[in-house]
Amino acid sequence: MNNFEFIEVSRITLVIHHGLSKVALKLFKDIGIKTLMFESARTARLRTKTNLFDILGISDPIEDSPTDIFRIITTTDDSEKVISYIIDKLDLKASGRGSVYSQNILELNGKAIPEIKIDLHGKNTLLHDLTLITGIQSVSGSGENISKVALRLGAGVPTVSLGKGTGIRDRLGLLRITISPEKEITYLLVPSFDANGLQNLLIEKGKLNRPGGGFMYQTPIKYGLVDSQVTVGYQNRAASLEQIIAAIDDIKKGTSWRRRMFEVDEDRVLPTKTSYTHKEISFICPVEHSEDYIHAAMDCGAAGATMTLLKNVTLNDDNSYDFSNYENAIMCVRKEDENKVIDAILNIANEKQENNWIIQKIPASSIYATYKKK
Repeated sequence: MNNFEFIEVSRITLVIHHGLSKVALKLFKDIGIKTLMFESARTARLRTKTNLFDILGISDPIEDSPTDIFRIITTTDDSEKVISYIIDKLDLKASGRGSVYSQNILELNGKAIPEIKIDLHGKNTLLHDLTLITGIQSVSGSGENISKVALRLGAGVPTVSLGKGTGIRDRLGLLRITISPEKEITYLLVPSFDANGLQNLLIEKGKLNRPGGGFMYQTPIKYGLVDSQVTVGYQNRAASLEQIIAAIDDIKKGTSWRRRMFEVDEDRVLPTKTSYTHKEISFICPVEHSEDYIHAAMDCGAAGATMTLLKNVTLNDDNSYDFSNYENAIMCVRKEDENKVIDAILNIANEKQENNWIIQKIPASSIYATYKKK
């Protein structure tokens, strides 16, 4: 492997309504964050049935709201106090305002980790038994939308962003026209105890087992706070069911009390116990610089990549912001191919004499991909 050293850091992901973004940016600057990654998305929720069209199932029961995803890097020691501070300042315990979670990752990046300046007077109760399910599905695919399936199962509040896929589609020749390059990327925070069972149902009900259906995998969460507002609309009670569940999570300090048993009619496509057999590798670089890197990674074991557009945001002292366009290439590779893929990316960087890039990696498990089915 090249002479580069990965360091362990915490990647904190904040998912909030678009209307809270300016407040979040000021909050980040105040605690010492200089740069961050920003991604536009949407949050899907079930709309309460209020009219005849809803009751008859004629109208779309899903209501989307504009959402922003912020990702910052801190030391592993600072992550808990940063998350607790974010929860307090953005009032994330109020249903519907957003989610925040931390993942321990290995990062290769020449920039220094920011020194955090926070004066905390207490800690929030964080959930330590969470898993992130990531599902990638063709926009024009015939399968049921993953977010709709997740909401109907009561699995949580899905966040959806758009991307572009490459990999298996590029190897199909004329058949490539049957698979759209445009992808929907669905992020879903779920209790770890039910992650495999929920993923089984999302694959089956979302029809990911059809040709070109997409793929899905899990990555571990260190701790976080989950947005519990699955439904929106008229409410005739003092508290919603989601608010009650969130309150019990807080009292129980976890989600194990609401463990459910999920079954599917066909043979299980996933094991019941999580096993980290892969790595999610994220290669982040300025926009339109990624093509050569991805092809080199695919030649060394990566089945493909999903590209998402990011904004690299620099927070200035005068409260202004500078933006630059970046791409994030997300790849899931087998652990035995991890070093080969990363070496291939670094070799291209050396050839191009480029250093304005970031590589992040985290264990991934329960990989399900349509093209692996026989």
